[in-house]
Amino acid sequence: MKWFYTEGKLTVNSEEEERDFALADLLAETNHREKIIKIIQIIFIAVLIVLCTLQFALTSFPADKDIFFYVGYFSTPLFISGIISFFAFVVLKNQRKEVKALDRLFKER
Repeated sequence: MKWFYTEGKLTVNSEEEERDFALADLLAETNHREKIIKIIQIIFIAVLIVLCTLQFALTSFPADKDIFFYVGYFSTPLFISGIISFFAFVVLKNQRKEVKALDRLFKER
């Protein structure tokens, strides 16, 4: 595999194909990933705050329960927030086509 950079384009030659990548597109997609991570963190914290408010502030605290009940009671908002954040990440990450193509070319080698 050979690669070289000229005039704002990264050209990758492999046995099967030759492909040109615009450096500006690669940088924009990389910056987009950083934005996605920040958005996912905000989603996680917002959902966690809403769920904790609903569970802890608006209801009475259960008394005389087993320790396993309390583990589930406190971990449920974290678990639900994690699931919602994961699905949001899956939806947002599929927009990075050029970087994925470049990674695939280098991993095939």
